[in-house]
Amino acid sequence: MNMVAVNNSIKDFYHELCSSGRPGRLGKVFKTESNYYFLDSGTGKVACLKENVYKVLNCLMQSDSCEDLKDLDLNNEEIENAINEIKEAVMAEHILSAPVLKTLTGSAVTHLRETLESGVENVTLEVTEKCNLRCKYCIYNPSHKEYREFGHRDMSWETAKKAIDLLISHSKDAEQVHIGFYGGEPLLNFTLIKQAVGYAKSNFKEITFAMTTNAALVTDEIAEYLLQNDFDIIVSLDGPEDIHDANRITVEGTGSFNKTVTGAKNLLNTQSRLGKHSKISFNMVVSGPNYEENYNKIQQFLEHEDWIPEDIMVLTASVDHGPKDSAYFIPQGTQEREFTEGSYDPLNEWDWNCRRNKKNDNEKMGLFSDGVMDKGMLIIHKRLLSEYPVKAYGMNGCCVPGQRRIYVTVDGKFLLCEKVGNIPDIGNVDTGFDFESIQKFYVDDFIDNAKEFCKDCWAVNLCTMCYVNCYDKKGPHFSFRHNSCRNERLYLENNLIRYHIALEENPEELMEYNKKDFH
Repeated sequence: MNMVAVNNSIKDFYHELCSSGRPGRLGKVFKTESNYYFLDSGTGKVACLKENVYKVLNCLMQSDSCEDLKDLDLNNEEIENAINEIKEAVMAEHILSAPVLKTLTGSAVTHLRETLESGVENVTLEVTEKCNLRCKYCIYNPSHKEYREFGHRDMSWETAKKAIDLLISHSKDAEQVHIGFYGGEPLLNFTLIKQAVGYAKSNFKEITFAMTTNAALVTDEIAEYLLQNDFDIIVSLDGPEDIHDANRITVEGTGSFNKTVTGAKNLLNTQSRLGKHSKISFNMVVSGPNYEENYNKIQQFLEHEDWIPEDIMVLTASVDHGPKDSAYFIPQGTQEREFTEGSYDPLNEWDWNCRRNKKNDNEKMGLFSDGVMDKGMLIIHKRLLSEYPVKAYGMNGCCVPGQRRIYVTVDGKFLLCEKVGNIPDIGNVDTGFDFESIQKFYVDDFIDNAKEFCKDCWAVNLCTMCYVNCYDKKGPHFSFRHNSCRNERLYLENNLIRYHIALEENPEELMEYNKKDFH
């Protein structure tokens, strides 16, 4: 076949890929040290590739023109052979055929009112705006303009009771029912917490409670009350004293480590004494720039402090600098590749190096990053898989607004959760759900904005992005979201690589994920 004919054949195939949008939306190539792979967006299938096929597919996914194939270190025959293999896979496996994304769907679209009438699972009460700490990275600092500042208001019993009454009347079909307590520091309004727990227990046959606390106020008496009532408790502890006290300071400006550790010990000792199985976990916010050094210190701290149980659950997060406008770049396009070049996930890198070098001294404890890494592996393990391309696209990682959680502010407004800041509310304790507002802001307006960007994204069926950091007080503000979307794609690509390394080296360990689920 002559040069022109080969080029025409290639052009025809490229134009087929482009017929319903940019080729980059159709999938993602990735590689390990041993193999080359392609994730198909429409079916969720992953194919193991020959190197030449990988090179050609990678070029097609990233390019604005099939002319870019000329820049590959392949001759025309090699390119044509690779294209033919891809065509055969399209016919046999129905890949590279994802339909155009025109809208998003899910329970929030199809069963919003029914779900909220009877399927509400949780209310989280902001029992106080007050806090005994002034953590430097707190979202309530003045630097986070989309959130309230440190406040001085407490929730009234009247407001708390109305919120619980709404949960009572809207949860008859919920599998489990929960009440959370948040702040500020919730223990600064411990009296209200006890009132709420007593009232809830008298109205529900089964209910669980949860609290996020800095633990500085946890006495033996408070610990006993919380654990006797089967609270799941998240303690905000950033690691050893030097790391913790760098950011988590009191109102007076002193470190809070000793107070937090005393409270955490009270909880753990009381748990052991009572023989309770409540979940007590640590939430650690790690700041830079010396991430890996800090991760090493945290691991050593967890392994060598004998008061910390080996099976303690550790949640980790980076400092949230608040929503910021960022430019949109087409996924896999030149601008995105240039912008993300050299980007890396420090926790992923640290975890990977530790596993390769077996750095942890206490193998029973494992790495503090295990929970985070498991979540990433679960996304891949339990991804949508289909013989044929799916015909509908879900609402990314968005919940049904108000179902999984209603965050009730001190003055009784309903927000989606504690992470969203000053965005349109979804109701209040006096009038209940504002279905019109929910439909407008969190279904219709969200879809109208999201589809413009999700339609070109290869990760649309893996995406865990939710309503956080894409709203302001007026409604959707998607320029807040673009940088998070780029980070999400990097995160998912890392997880694809890690998962398939495990598949190559120790496939049996992946079977453990059949027993696990998202929390």
